[in-house]
Amino acid sequence: MLITPYGGMLINRLVGDEEWQMRITAAENREILLFHNDQINLVNIVTGCYSPLAGFMTEAEYRQVIAKNKLPSDLDWTIPILLRVDKAALNDLSIGAAVVLKNRAGEAIAVMELESVFTIDKKEHCFKVFGTDSKEHPGVQDCQRKSDLCIGGIVYSPRSTLPDLRHFRPPADNRNWLESTGQKTFTAFSTRNICHLGHEYLHTLALEITDRLGINVITGAQVKGNFLPDVIFDTYEYLINKYYPLGRVFLNNLRIPPIYGGPKEAFFQAIILQNFGFTHFIVGRDHAGIGDFYPRYGSQEIFNELQDLAIRILPISEPRYCKICRKITTEKSCCHSGADIVVLNGRDVRRFLLEKSYKELRNILREDLQKFVTALFEEHVNMSGDPHGLKLKEHRKIFYD
Repeated sequence: MLITPYGGMLINRLVGDEEWQMRITAAENREILLFHNDQINLVNIVTGCYSPLAGFMTEAEYRQVIAKNKLPSDLDWTIPILLRVDKAALNDLSIGAAVVLKNRAGEAIAVMELESVFTIDKKEHCFKVFGTDSKEHPGVQDCQRKSDLCIGGIVYSPRSTLPDLRHFRPPADNRNWLESTGQKTFTAFSTRNICHLGHEYLHTLALEITDRLGINVITGAQVKGNFLPDVIFDTYEYLINKYYPLGRVFLNNLRIPPIYGGPKEAFFQAIILQNFGFTHFIVGRDHAGIGDFYPRYGSQEIFNELQDLAIRILPISEPRYCKICRKITTEKSCCHSGADIVVLNGRDVRRFLLEKSYKELRNILREDLQKFVTALFEEHVNMSGDPHGLKLKEHRKIFYD
C-alpha cells in the first residue's frame, strides 16, 4: 500500500467535458489572464500536487500560512500559493462569481469560484516566506514586481489543461505506476542541474536504502543561467541507461515555479513528493536555497519543527571530494578538512559550461558523460585557493586520455 497523500486524500479538480461546458457558461465571459508561473500552480492544484489545496489560497489560508506555517485545518504548510491580479481584472467581479482563467494564448484553462479578494503586504510577505526583503533574492524580485492584490477560490479544469511534456506524470498516474511495481519504498531526489559525482553519491545511498530512486527534475519557469530541461533529461537518461541498475531509477518532470525559498521550499517540495507517492526524500545542504540567505543545513532542520509529513526525510551531509581519502565523502564520514576537501556543485558546473562554445558543449554531451563529470572533479581537485568553486580560467584538462 502506498504512502497516504498529504492531508489524507489526493485532490482532483479535473472535470469532464459536460461539466466543463456548464462551468464556462456560468462564468458569463468574466475572465482573468494567467502568467506562466500561475499556470504551473494551476496544473499542480488540479492534479493534486498541492493536495490538500483545492484552489488558489483565500485570505484565511494565506494569513495562517504567513503567521503560523499552517493551513486553517492546522496542517503544516510553508509556501503561499497565490493568484495575484491587477485591479482592472476585478471589474464586475464579486464574491461567489465564476471566473474563467485563461492562458496567454487566450484559451480557457480553468474556472474559479471566487471566494476571497485581499491584498498582501509585500515586505511582510518576503520576510515571512524568504526570510529577507533583499533585492538580491530572486523570490523578492518576483514578489515586488507583481500586484499586491490577490484572489482565491476553488478551481476546475478540463483534461486538456495538462501539459504534454517529457517525463511529465500527474501524481495519480505516478502513484498508480509505483503501485504497479509491487515495491514498497521509493526515494525522491530533486534537482535543477545536470548530475555530478556528488549527486551520484546521494543516488547510491538512496538505492542502498530503498527499492527505487525517482530523479525529479525541477523545470517550471526557466531562470537565466539554468540548464534547459532537455539537456538535464538527456544527461540523466544516459546515466540511467548506461550506469544505474536496470529498472531501479526513473525520471519525473517536477513542474514548480522558481521559488528559492530554502527551508520553507524544502518542506513544500516534501509535501509535493509525498503526494507523488514517494516514501523518502533526500534533503541536502542548503536545499532549495540560493546564495547565503539560509543556514547551511536549515533545509534539514525545518523538518524537526514541522512534523505532519509521512514522507521520511534523508538529511544527508554535503558530498565533497577528499584528496586524502581519494573518494567522495561527507563531513560525517571522513575527518579531513580545509585544503584537503573539494566541493563541486551545480553552480560550478553551470559556470564551467558557460565558458564553452556551442561546438565544445555539443561534443561534451556526445562524449561519455561519466568521463566528463569525473574529469570535472579531477580538474577541481587539482586547483587550490578557490573556496567558491572552479577557477575557470585555469583549466588543464577536460577529458581523461
